[in-house]
Amino acid sequence: MSRSRHFPSSHTHTLKTHNGPVNTVTFSSYPGTYVLTGSTDRAIHLSRALPSSNTQSLVETIHPIQKYEAHGYSVLDIAVSSDNSRFASVGGDRQVFLWDVEQGATVRRWSGHSSRVEAVQFAGEEDSVVVTGSADTTINLWDAKSSSYKPIQSLTEASDTVSSLHVHMPSYSIASGSYDGRVRIYDLRMGRTTVDVVAHPVTSVRCSADGNAVLVSSLDGTIRMLDRTDGKLLKSYGGETQVNKFGEKYLNKSLRIRSVFARADAVVLSGSEAADMGAKDKRSQASVFAWDVLSGNIVATIPAGAGVKVVSCVAWNEKAQCWAGACADGTVKVYS
Repeated sequence: MSRSRHFPSSHTHTLKTHNGPVNTVTFSSYPGTYVLTGSTDRAIHLSRALPSSNTQSLVETIHPIQKYEAHGYSVLDIAVSSDNSRFASVGGDRQVFLWDVEQGATVRRWSGHSSRVEAVQFAGEEDSVVVTGSADTTINLWDAKSSSYKPIQSLTEASDTVSSLHVHMPSYSIASGSYDGRVRIYDLRMGRTTVDVVAHPVTSVRCSADGNAVLVSSLDGTIRMLDRTDGKLLKSYGGETQVNKFGEKYLNKSLRIRSVFARADAVVLSGSEAADMGAKDKRSQASVFAWDVLSGNIVATIPAGAGVKVVSCVAWNEKAQCWAGACADGTVKVYS
């Protein structure tokens, strides 16, 4: 409980490097010094997560350290290898790119999906497998070590867009969320699939560190924590009835918004949509919400800034105890 108090909400760094809405943000692997961001402007940018100087004032960065440009459409998801030497990216061009970080170039491209690719994760020993989920309803597993251009395996159980993936290597499993309202967990060792019905389009799935729970976001504006073994609802966050001390509600009705565990799985963290998405009033803004995992109470609400209609993706850095939010106005904001 105590770890959820004083949740980091000091706006430290703003990245203004993109020319369109930012769809995905991820920290580099341990210790998470850098962030990779992907945007509707088709570019991927590498930037420092926190300013190099210990200034107390807000720092703005307008030029990334490195740009990675090969996508022909929006970049929708990025995954970083555990040794930080490679990353994978996917998007609207239906391709899967594997990049060399230092060279700034792609080392592999796969074209096995027939519609936009929404999610990507590394799997296997030494991140030898790349897992992708697509609007063509399939999950493909690609061999990153061989020169083969065909997937090792395709998982075809979903009947609508596969919007989110999370690989949990200790249990050799892949959790997936789909717009068909199902959460599917593939146990690769046992060759078994379990299905939990949420009954609303699923936009995000995330396994807890111990693999016993899965965090599920869906378009009814509720985030659910489910028991992985039997699908039992352990706790829910948001929903129609929960408001913070300012009378604000967590909203997710129409867009893909991703939630994560934070603070060693003691906190649930998620972006949201603004209450009046279509309004031109710049005062209307989305917020990032943080909940205590055990009680389900809101422990922090951080406004994203005037005119920011959506924070679609958040990322947590356990080492630095900081987090980043990807905003629809083209910025990425880091809080510590």
